[in-house]
Amino acid sequence: MIGAELMARAIKRQSVGTMFGLPGHLEILFGALLDHDIRLIHMRHEAAVVMAADGYARASRNVGVACVTAGPGLANAVGGIMSAHAACTPVLVIAGRNPIILDETASLQDMDHVGTVRSMTKWAQTVHEACRLGEYIDMACRIALSGRPGPVLLEVPRDVAQARVDDEAAALRPLARPARPLADARAIEAAAELLAQAEQPIIIAGNGAYWGDAGPGLRRLAEEFGFPVFTRALGRGLVREDMETGFPWPLAYPAAAQADVVLLAGSRMGSPICYAAPPFFRADARFIQLDIDGAEIGRNNPVEVPIVGDCGPAILQIAAALARRRHSPRDRAWVKSALRPKLDRIDQVGRDETGMAHPLRMARELASRMPPDAIFVGDGANCLNWFKGILRVQQAPGWMDHEPFGSMGVGLPLAIGAMAAQQEGGTRRPVCLGTGDGALGQYIAELATASLHRLPIFIMVANDGGWGASRNIELRLMNRTHGVDFNQSRYDLVAQGLECHGEFAATAADVAPAFDRAWAAVGRGQPALVNVLVDRQSGLARGEPLLQMVPFNVGYRRKH
Repeated sequence: MIGAELMARAIKRQSVGTMFGLPGHLEILFGALLDHDIRLIHMRHEAAVVMAADGYARASRNVGVACVTAGPGLANAVGGIMSAHAACTPVLVIAGRNPIILDETASLQDMDHVGTVRSMTKWAQTVHEACRLGEYIDMACRIALSGRPGPVLLEVPRDVAQARVDDEAAALRPLARPARPLADARAIEAAAELLAQAEQPIIIAGNGAYWGDAGPGLRRLAEEFGFPVFTRALGRGLVREDMETGFPWPLAYPAAAQADVVLLAGSRMGSPICYAAPPFFRADARFIQLDIDGAEIGRNNPVEVPIVGDCGPAILQIAAALARRRHSPRDRAWVKSALRPKLDRIDQVGRDETGMAHPLRMARELASRMPPDAIFVGDGANCLNWFKGILRVQQAPGWMDHEPFGSMGVGLPLAIGAMAAQQEGGTRRPVCLGTGDGALGQYIAELATASLHRLPIFIMVANDGGWGASRNIELRLMNRTHGVDFNQSRYDLVAQGLECHGEFAATAADVAPAFDRAWAAVGRGQPALVNVLVDRQSGLARGEPLLQMVPFNVGYRRKH
């Protein structure tokens, strides 16, 4: 066999059935995929290739695989790699390279790939021997999935991929998946004791809870012991957001400010949770932090009970410890009371039937059509704030967006990867993308990817003709705008030109019928985009605290 054949075999046994790529240097690997029934989704931009592999990984709870060409290909891919790094997504990036014999010859598309990405990957290496390609892919996937997940890179020279390999020398070793670390029993008992003392506790579950499959334990804590569970990022849907036991984190700030004990389950103390600091949390709040990476515990604020371990078993252990204490359920009425003013205020906004639509109108129309098992992908800044105020997630994975790196444009590639994972798994869960016009424009050519590969994604575009969040900032600071506005263009016509279904909603009254026609197209297996003209002034209301779902670069006051 040749090296590329060995690579395809190694990828297949990782239970990866879909790969994302853009040709160049490693076309021979693309050919080898055919013999192993690995679907290839070839795309238009290398950053989008990596982002789609990111979406596939999130949706499948497995490694995603991206293949890009050398030099400018890897340079383009850096944005996707960094986004996966910040989101802790296990992505294997395979980068082609010129033959080894051309080293230090100033050859075309030459670049130090490994050095370039070392700071944003868990591991980056070059393969010099074809017979070790399978071993290196196994190692890369093991590292990507172990502990805190993250991206890895393998650089494969063209001559290595094309070299002949002796079958015996290329024999693949048994797959090794290291056991995920269990938490210390004393830390579990300390957490249970602190939770038992709490009067108004909350749990915040994030990405680590998703990768650790902590849903069963979180649901037990919510249903049996009355702990309100706020889920964020990939953690959304581990507990159904029924507003009784499970709640979306974007609505949580009024309740978080009253909590006396906070259990962070696989969620960093970074900007998405306002650094776990006042004024969004009580100054005297006591924290339990559970994370698979001990280095992450205590970032920004003191933690009374640190727990290093995998979220899944640790949460079940905490529930068992509470049961031994015969802990009586807590009354969650205080949470609903704290959230009521925010929910009431959101309900008052975006109800106009005339003029351009408000993004809240879009979110309400989507919520009335989106099945409970749907996956929502959010992109943009201004519009995403509003979408977060309305949409509820009932099943994980059910929510993906650009946090915490904040890379605009990731939405369409993430949705492509998520839909590919659904098709591969046979579940066919609907995938919906809500995005702004600025974010969509970043990788709009990937609409052609969606249509070519028959990926029936529902896409709603909040078209306010500009970078809405930045426009709001300029208006607030200078009462004028510069460099943030563009046309409210006909993205629906672009979609039609790229073989997708396109709809145009010029007014609020147009939104519902346009959504119905788009959903019908999705049902026929076609990606569909609805271009909704949005009032450019709608984002200004985000300055009102009750309408703020995404505090942006909030002030930070460290707790001492």
